[in-house]
Amino acid sequence: MKARTLLIQLAGVLCLAASSLHADPYTQHGELKPSTPPSRGEQPPEITPNAGPKTVWAADPFFTADFIYWTARQEGLAYAISGADIGILSLDTAPGRIHQPDWSFEPGFKVAAGVKIQHDGWDVYANYTWLHSDARDSISNPNGFLPTLPNFLLILFNILPNLPSGELSLGKTHWSHHFNTIDLELGRDYYISRFITLRPHVGLKGSWQDQDVRTSYHITDGTTLSIHNHQDSWGIGVRTGLDTCWYFTRSFGLYGDFALSGLWSGFNTSRKDTNSSPNNPENVYLDTGEVIHSVKPVIEFGIGLRYEYLYRNDDFRFLIQAGWEEQIWIDNNHLVDVAEYGDKGSLSLQGFTLEARLDF
Repeated sequence: MKARTLLIQLAGVLCLAASSLHADPYTQHGELKPSTPPSRGEQPPEITPNAGPKTVWAADPFFTADFIYWTARQEGLAYAISGADIGILSLDTAPGRIHQPDWSFEPGFKVAAGVKIQHDGWDVYANYTWLHSDARDSISNPNGFLPTLPNFLLILFNILPNLPSGELSLGKTHWSHHFNTIDLELGRDYYISRFITLRPHVGLKGSWQDQDVRTSYHITDGTTLSIHNHQDSWGIGVRTGLDTCWYFTRSFGLYGDFALSGLWSGFNTSRKDTNSSPNNPENVYLDTGEVIHSVKPVIEFGIGLRYEYLYRNDDFRFLIQAGWEEQIWIDNNHLVDVAEYGDKGSLSLQGFTLEARLDF
């Protein structure tokens, strides 16, 4: 009798354990069990809740405006070498350095507009960036200096029949850069935990830029050697990335953005070299150019602090953020260099960015 009662009790415990295991959404290894798919017309459970303000209409607009204070720097623009002695009898000189444009920070801006779609919280976003940069430098060294090797060889080759009787007294360069881009994104901003949001996005990037470099060398006998390099470029291609934010509180957070683009690009370059003297106003000894097309990569980074305020039942949002942004335009220098063909350096942009955003 006791054995029979014990068996009945043991069977009850096993049935209870089996029912509990069936109700547990996790397996014994901690993996989530597959759930029964929703029936037709039934909404699936929300796995990644939308971040930001609620979308009241079919599509709610938002606008952003950025003040940027960036520096743009193009590799491959060195123009003079100090600490070089070309004397035949004397090989002694003071220490010098390679001279290039004196880069500086310049103000610019971004303006953007977008709409957040009610269906699953997707958004469409278009952003325009404008920056004009300018850099100059000059060298006047009583111990002497030389042009960089490509310019030096070209100058010697072209003026050798009428070699100046003086020495280099002054060298100077001026670089200007006009930078314009448009980014078009399709993305979704959502929570992956209570305090972390992700916004993966994909879209297109377009760019048009203008670079102008004017370099001259002055000789004590009155001769001036001038080099004018110009590059117009454009590009369009696919852009994808990920924007993140880790919120310390409901309103304050640390954001980090990353994007990668591949642009089908065109480069139209030209170069004109001249010399002039008191007896000859101008003599053109090089006038050439090149047009090339290729795919170029662009890498973008950003990090900073964010504050946002949701109001009117979380239907509206005001956001302000400040941080540091960097961009690398790989192999962007195709200025004509008679001593070297192909890629001659990358363009980098970096600096402070202050953004304000309003969602309706």
